Amino acid sequence: MKKKGFYLPYLLSVMVMITLAGPQRAQTKEFNSDSIKVGSKAIYWKSERNYIGMLAAYSVVYKGWQSNNARGYNIGSVLLRNDSLENGRLVFWARNCNTITHNETQHGEVRLMLGYLAKLNADRKHGKRVPDIKNLDGYTVFTTLEPCAQCSGMMTLQKVHRTVYGQSDPGFGKALERLQIDSTPLTSGGYPPYPRKVVSERSNIAYCDLLEQAYKNAGPDVHITDFLKSDEAKKIFEQAYTEFRNYKAQVPSINGQFLEEAKRMVESVPKNFKPLIPDI
Repeated sequence: MKKKGFYLPYLLSVMVMITLAGPQRAQTKEFNSDSIKVGSKAIYWKSERNYIGMLAAYSVVYKGWQSNNARGYNIGSVLLRNDSLENGRLVFWARNCNTITHNETQHGEVRLMLGYLAKLNADRKHGKRVPDIKNLDGYTVFTTLEPCAQCSGMMTLQKVHRTVYGQSDPGFGKALERLQIDSTPLTSGGYPPYPRKVVSERSNIAYCDLLEQAYKNAGPDVHITDFLKSDEAKKIFEQAYTEFRNYKAQVPSINGQFLEEAKRMVESVPKNFKPLIPDI
């Protein structure tokens, strides 16, 4: 009896110490992850960088908004050099220019990839120090509409790591996913998944949901490119642009400079058509 009386308080005290120590370790782990609390969710620097990238893509489109598709469709994209902590930055932007170029290959993502690599090569010829690359290995494309087969094919061959899109395309979407279908078990003439997989992600930004709901409300006979010149779509893009202009970095120690550079890039985007330089 005396032995039990000795161990019971000891065990209780150990349990109390473990209970008190638990939250302290969790708090230290959370602090070291360089995160903050926004509402009930922890915003980490990578997820915030994705958020900024999508806001920038919407903003690029809004700054050249058109109601008649005279330049091309209201679809645009921005390019993230990579998403590393040290040197990730948005390096290029582009919009769809099918109409004005009389060339239906001139989608926003195509012009984004061609334009950036052409600019690097032109700068290289003028003696500027630029990344010594000939493809986009490891880069991320943020685009306002899910990539089609053409853009997906170019991303695949350019070794793009990932694309994040701000609205699903029910007609021409899921091209990257189709490239990863393994048909070898189905027939003797099937094919394995296409090499150089590109990760395809639908953005969880609220404007994506708003656009998809507005498009659904427009009716089954409305083509998505016609919807994207509507007043309803314009209002949603304007909201994204307004948020981008007023946005403050939630993890400033990492994303403060990234955000400021992104804002400077978007500020440089003109309303009117801008040829690729060098023009190709």
